[in-house]
Parts: sequence; structure tokens; C-alpha cells
Amino acid sequence: MKELRRNMRFVGTLVVILFVGLAAWFAMTVFTQGSVWASDVRNSRLRATASLRGDITDRDGNLLATTAEDGTRQYTKNTTARRALSQTVGDTAGMSTGIETFYSATLLDISTGLLGRLNELFSSAKHVGGSIQITVDGPLQAYIASEFPAGYRGAVCVINYKTGEILAMVSMPNYDPYDLAVRSDTQVEDTAYLNRCLQGLYTPGSVFKIITLASAITNDVNVLDQAFSCSGTWEYEGGHIVCAGNTAHGTVNLKTAFKRSCNVTFGKLAYQLGLERLRQTAERFGFNENFKFGDFVVYNSAFPTDVGNMNGLVWAGIGQGEVLVTPLHMAMITGTVANGGVMMKPWLIQRIRSSVGKTTATGAPAAYRQVLSESVASKIAEYMYETVQSGTATRAAIKGYTVGGKTGSAEVSNDKTVETNAWFTGFIYDEAHPYAISVVIEGGGAGARMPSELAAKALKKAIEFVG
Repeated sequence: MKELRRNMRFVGTLVVILFVGLAAWFAMTVFTQGSVWASDVRNSRLRATASLRGDITDRDGNLLATTAEDGTRQYTKNTTARRALSQTVGDTAGMSTGIETFYSATLLDISTGLLGRLNELFSSAKHVGGSIQITVDGPLQAYIASEFPAGYRGAVCVINYKTGEILAMVSMPNYDPYDLAVRSDTQVEDTAYLNRCLQGLYTPGSVFKIITLASAITNDVNVLDQAFSCSGTWEYEGGHIVCAGNTAHGTVNLKTAFKRSCNVTFGKLAYQLGLERLRQTAERFGFNENFKFGDFVVYNSAFPTDVGNMNGLVWAGIGQGEVLVTPLHMAMITGTVANGGVMMKPWLIQRIRSSVGKTTATGAPAAYRQVLSESVASKIAEYMYETVQSGTATRAAIKGYTVGGKTGSAEVSNDKTVETNAWFTGFIYDEAHPYAISVVIEGGGAGARMPSELAAKALKKAIEFVG
């Protein structure tokens, strides 16, 4: 009998411990994930709430979304701007990465306390949610979308590399949120709901040479004086690599190889470094990392942890194979170089106000990580400047400003039957206009053409509009 009672006490104690543990887990999950659950597009209570959504404005206070007296959601009147901002602002029908959905709990202010709700009930006042001001410049984003090459898909990200503010986040194709008001999905182009800046995982091609260069300089100080021989192709055990157009660059130093985007040189650099050192540098820049920024969700960029053979290593060194990156992350990488090796945390929410105008949250600059030493960052910035001055990115030059950049042509098929994706990433080296940009045009061919020209236009307008 004593043994039975002892066993019963043990079981009872175990049940209590499990119950307390379950309650603690549930409370913690609600605390950490509550806002995500509340903002989920499948949450029917959001659609059923009687609250009026608050306003969404850009960095200068331009109205991007508001609620009319009849309860309908209205967006900016300019069609080009409305479409350009579609994936950033989102809609109430289910664009999962947009502000409308990601911040539904704030825009509806579903956290209002009991006393506030009772006051609204007895006063017959309509509950109005909070308003959100974002860091994006609406006119800049609309301009970039209007200048994006017709008929192409891709993305453009512009950030302030000193503060981390996202100034533009263009994804093409886009859509008109008014099309969804009548659930006319047939009017929306395929993949238009995808925010390519955050969710587009692209093979980076030669823009990845920024990371390979950083790894080489960091791990071997003598590499700056090393001479490389390029005959246009390099045969090695297990494969071969060629430069664009089979161009033979001859004997070159690292700076010349970078500004001419010599695949042979950077393939050899990857081989010298080895997978482990190259991977470590890539991961310092954020590859293979689960970014948690709070303002939005960005997909994880990838660098292989095992390439299997020399061929995989060489191709990884020029940004091919299993290497993938999002356009926003590429802008962050470039901004890190311009910012003396410090990567800033990107942010989108500038200010949140309650329905009575009280500021409840503000965004602020925050360093994410010291990725490079200042001296290494300065050397890479110098090479990127030379690339715009006399290398593959001359179309990105802006008169009166110091611009650094890197072009890229990323192969997306094994048999070369599909046109390469065209990349440009760069920055303005200027205290008053510290802007970094990444541009990817799917099927755009050489990065020296369309993306470089678009980047120059976008950066010029950023100077004009953002100041």
C-alpha cells in the first residue's frame, strides 16, 4: 500500500510538473509568436474585426494606404506608385510579406485594453488602429519601377548603409491591390505576389567576387602583390572555367582581375583559399544565417558547406553552383564595404503611432556585425571604385560623385540555353548620400549593361528625393 501511495504521489507530481511546463511553454510561445499569429492571413478574426485600419505613409508622410469612411481600404491614387509599392505595402487579401499583413495587429490595434474597448462601446466611436510610417521613399520606388526594363523580371534594393534604412524595395512584376478587391487573380501576373528583394534567391555570379576578394585579402596579405595568369580558360582536375567571351586577360594583379571580372583569377583564388576559409568569410557576411530583423522576413542566403570536389569549390568562388543570395542581402554586403566593414541592421518601420497620435515605437540605426577590418573594407571599396571608373561597370558612374560597384552575369542553366541573370551592386561613397544598391534583372545578360544603367538612374534619384 505504501508503495502504491508513493507511486501515486510520483505520478501526481509528474503530472503537475508537465502541466506547469506546458503552461510556461504556451505563455512563452504566445509572447514570442503572438503578433505573428495575429497577423497571419488565415486569421479570420482580422477580417471580422470592426476596427478601421490605420494609415501607412512613406518616410516623408506621403499617404500609401488609408481607410475610407465606408470602411474600404484605399491606396495611393497614382497607379505607377500603387503598383510599385504593392509588395511592400501589401493588401488586405493576403500578400503575406506586406505591411498590411505583417503588421495587421498594429494597424487594427487589436491590443487595445478593456477600458478602451468599453469607452468605444458606450461612445459609439469607431475603433481606429495605429498608423505606420515606413523608411521607404514612395516617389523613389515609383521612379525605379517605371525605369525597370520593360518585359523583364527582377528586383532593386536601395539602402542607407550608414543607418540601415531601406529606401526602396522594388520587385518586378508587381500588381495593383485594387485588382484583389474583386478577387480577380487572373489580372495579376504570375509571381507578382513574390517580393523578390526579400524572397528571391538568386545565383549571384560575379558580384560574389566581393566576398572571395574579402576572404583573400583577409587571409593572405601577400595576395595583393600576387600576379595571376589568364589565358581565357583554366583547365583543372575535374573541370574547367572560362572568362566571359573567352577573353584572355594575360598577367594581371588582383585589382585588374577584379575590375575586369576575371573568372580564371577568382577561380584560382577560391582554390588557394580552400572551402573552409571561403565559407567562413561568406558566413561572416551572413550566408547560411537565419536573419531575424523584426520588421520583415528575409529568406536565407546560402553558401555550400560541402562542394564534393575542386570543381564545386572553383565555381563557388565566382558565385555559381550552390551559392544563392537575396537582393536585399547583396545590398547589405555592398553597404558593409562602403561602411568601413560594419554591416548595419536593415529596417523598414520608421514610426508607429496610436490612433490618438502617440508615438509607440520608432526605428533606429543599429550595427549588425563588424564583418571586415576597416583596412580590408577600404581596399575592396577602392577596387569597386576602379571597376566603375575603368572596368566593367562604367555605366554606373554618376558625375560629381564617387561610385563603387561590381557587375555580374549569373548562369542559370547547365547548357547555357537560358540567358544569364544580370547583376549590379554598388554604392555612393559620400557622407551626405550613403546609399548602397543591388539590381538583378532576370535574363538580362551582361551586368555591364541594363543593371548598371538602372543603378545610376536610381542612385541619382535617391540623391534628389531622399537628400
